[in-house]
Amino acid sequence: MTRARLAAAAVALALLGAPPAHAASPLENLFRSRRPAAAPPAPQTRDFETPDLLRAQRLAIAALQDLGFALESADAEHGVLTASLLDTHALRLTITIAAATESTITASVSSDYAGNALSDPLPAESFFTAFAQQLSPPPAID
Repeated sequence: MTRARLAAAAVALALLGAPPAHAASPLENLFRSRRPAAAPPAPQTRDFETPDLLRAQRLAIAALQDLGFALESADAEHGVLTASLLDTHALRLTITIAAATESTITASVSSDYAGNALSDPLPAESFFTAFAQQLSPPPAID
């Protein structure tokens, strides 16, 4: 009678869709814990009127330095700049500059703090303001 009950219980569990009796492996838990809870925020993007991509990249570096950032890496071929704030090195901006048309470039900014993506628009807005000032021609001297 005990075997009959066990067999009936097994059939009932199979029909009800009960999970298997094995425990999750440590690797399954590791992979589950590495998945991000939410997608990182999208980079902020703006277009600027300038036909000279190389000049725009140099002025982006100057804008970052004006804001107190130290340049960590620069890839001119791909238009990617990475800089961190001098006082904490925890705030990092990654700037991508690419030609949009013959007379405009597109600048994208993503920011993170201590390795976590920021959704706060202030760092990107500060960069865009400083970059626009760098791009504007100097006033004419009479």
